[in-house]
Amino acid sequence: MNRKITLIALFTLVIDQIIKYLFSSVIKGFVLIPNFISFIYAKNDGVAFSMLSGNRIFIILSTILLLLFLLYMLSKEDKKYLEGFSLTNTAYGLLLGGILGNLLDRIIRGYVTDYVSLNIVGYHFPIFNLADVCITLGVILLSIHYFKTDYKRDKWNGFRHFLFYTNMQTWHPGGGIWYYK
Repeated sequence: MNRKITLIALFTLVIDQIIKYLFSSVIKGFVLIPNFISFIYAKNDGVAFSMLSGNRIFIILSTILLLLFLLYMLSKEDKKYLEGFSLTNTAYGLLLGGILGNLLDRIIRGYVTDYVSLNIVGYHFPIFNLADVCITLGVILLSIHYFKTDYKRDKWNGFRHFLFYTNMQTWHPGGGIWYYK
């Protein structure tokens, strides 16, 4: 893993943990914009939308497997996309920092601290935190990276291999086209 990804991940992790500490011990909540955004302390022992609530060990093990898969994808990434301050570096850094932030909460506290509450046109969106935002942005940026990458010229790497090289599809090397078995 390169230094830029590590710095982005560490920065994300540290800021996330500081904010979570503040909301769990000092700040209990406040309204920023009435009927739109407020900050309130909440404990979430599940994953997104409190799914799998109460399955702490399963969530921790699944998260560790996800991290290992992400590191595998990163190891297979073409090095030209990891040079400089790139979209790919940012995506991997945000993903790793966000995932580690929530994993650390689960391991130490037994739950994830959430604090951002949105009310969009009467719909109360589930409460979330900075790590969740970083994970979401990381997935979006990584998706943009993979969709803008030229599949024909670049070598196969982890995510592309995972998505496109299955038993149902095969790349025809001579013709450069996809065909189904």
